[in-house]
Amino acid sequence: MRKTLSILILILILSCEKSDYKTIDYEAFEITVPKNWSEYEINGIDSYVSGLITDKNDTLIFDLGWYSPDLTKNPEVLVFEQSEYAEFSDKQKKQLKNVKHLVIEDFLTAEYDAKDYLKYEFQTDSIDCFVAKFIKPKNKGFGASGIYIDSLIGGGPNSNKTRLSFYGNNLSDSTQVEFFSALKTIKLTKYCE
Repeated sequence: MRKTLSILILILILSCEKSDYKTIDYEAFEITVPKNWSEYEINGIDSYVSGLITDKNDTLIFDLGWYSPDLTKNPEVLVFEQSEYAEFSDKQKKQLKNVKHLVIEDFLTAEYDAKDYLKYEFQTDSIDCFVAKFIKPKNKGFGASGIYIDSLIGGGPNSNKTRLSFYGNNLSDSTQVEFFSALKTIKLTKYCE
C-alpha cells in the first residue's frame, strides 16, 4: 500500500511539472516548439506564410502553398569570379572566411569540382505521414536549415500541388538541433489520412 501511494504521489508531482515545450496550431498543421519561442505573423500573397521567433531571435518561416521553395532544386555553389567577389561587402567577405569557397578568375576557364563547393546537404526523413527533405548548410551557420515536403495535396507532375517549406537562415548549432527536433513533431492531420 505504501509503495502504491508513493508511486501515485510521484506521478502526480511529475504531471504537475511545467513543460518546457508548447504546441502551436496553425490549422493546417501543429508543431511542438520550446516554450520560449514565439509566433511570427506574415502576410502571404499566394500561400499561407507564417513563422516563429526563437529565443536567440532567429526567424523561422514556413510557406504552405503551390510555390513553396525547394532548396534542393537549385543547388547553390560557393564559387565566385574575382570580379563578383570584389563587389562583396566587408560583412559578406567576413562571413566567407570560415566557409569552404573558391574564388576563380573566370567560370569558363576554371577547373574545379562543383560538388566540393555545394552550399547545402540534403537527406530525407519522415514527418507525420510524408517524406520530407531536410536541408542544412555544409558550413555550419552559413545558409538555410529546414525542410521541404512536396505534394501534400495534388495530382500529376503538371498540376498544382500544395507544398510545405520551413526554413531558418544562419542558425547556430543548438538552434538548428532544436529546430529539427521541432520539425519532427509536425502533425499534418489535415493532409494525413
